[in-house]
Amino acid sequence: MNYFKKNAAGIAELLISIILVVGVFTLFKACGLHEGKAMACHWAENTVKALGIVFIFLSAIRLILKEDGVKKGIALAFVPLSVLTFLIPGKIISLCMMDTMRCQTSFKPFVIVLSVILALISLADVVILSLGKKDKN
Repeated sequence: MNYFKKNAAGIAELLISIILVVGVFTLFKACGLHEGKAMACHWAENTVKALGIVFIFLSAIRLILKEDGVKKGIALAFVPLSVLTFLIPGKIISLCMMDTMRCQTSFKPFVIVLSVILALISLADVVILSLGKKDKN
């Protein structure tokens, strides 16, 4: 039980990361090919998939490691990566012009919500790990 309590944020990071990747591969994917050509939103989707895989890898490493300082470093890395993921659809990589397209109606909101959740969990993780370190001293 102590492991789960101590690693609750890491477990949450892993679960949200998995949901992000699975969602972007399935229910919340961007627009498909249009007349055999990949639209810009296709590249946004691929970028989010790649970042999601990085999130899964980092959160799995975070759960394996025992040192709080390293865990805190990984949590800190999640914050700018989450912001980057937030900015991918529509800011860094353009999406379709029509607001009714799949990339605008499902992909973008899904990515934005999950990246914000990841950033908040990671910030909370940093705070919790920092406070835990102060209590030990």
